[in-house]
Amino acid sequence: MVIIVEATTYHATLHSPLFYSSSEGVLISADRILGSTALTYSLAYTLGLLKKHYLLFGEEAINHQYQELAGIGLFVTDGKPIDVNYKEETFKSTEYLSERCFTVTVPSGAKGDMGRFKKTDPDRMGSNSPVSINKVRRYIGLAPGSTFEFTVWSKEPLPDDIFLTVGIRRSGELRLRKTKLADKVHLNLYMLKEVYGIGEQPTEDEQITLFDIYNASGKFVRGSDYRKQHFLDVDFKFTNDEIIPLIFR
Repeated sequence: MVIIVEATTYHATLHSPLFYSSSEGVLISADRILGSTALTYSLAYTLGLLKKHYLLFGEEAINHQYQELAGIGLFVTDGKPIDVNYKEETFKSTEYLSERCFTVTVPSGAKGDMGRFKKTDPDRMGSNSPVSINKVRRYIGLAPGSTFEFTVWSKEPLPDDIFLTVGIRRSGELRLRKTKLADKVHLNLYMLKEVYGIGEQPTEDEQITLFDIYNASGKFVRGSDYRKQHFLDVDFKFTNDEIIPLIFR
């Protein structure tokens, strides 16, 4: 059976600061490449292809079940950075006996550089902080005006203009506008392997492997998280002819 799918490339512009956790711990830092996991979920919710789970328990509350994305009729590439900048560093802390938070921001460079704070500057943010301080974290987000490009394959035609919210508390606002099809795309290793089942060795059902995708890409980069491993600049025709049939079979 032949399944007809459409490919649409979007130019995405960020209209509000985008915070999401590419790295955890004291530093909460956003990556320059937008992960297809976040983009796929946001598109699926916006288009009504996936129901939101407002209350989760046990293991489901800790580990996301990304496998549910395999059956929604979408395949989304990673968001390729076109013109990306970082906003101010944001420092947040919460008191033990209340839920009041205070935030301090300082300018950040184009690469999200840190290190401009002295040990006790600003007050109560250093190692001599009083015991009322629970934890201090640094947040480095992507600045409004940053632009990206990504491609979506779908069973149904998609709108030319879409508004998405992504990131922590879905506060990042992305405006998508249809543009000409991309020549090359960024692909996410985790999505290909764990969600769509493409492995390292050929099987009876499929001959395309992760190594074939690696060979068709310009570069492979590893991130700070298992979901942040990317095949960069994979040829569009290879993706469309060899990978998409495996995903929409």
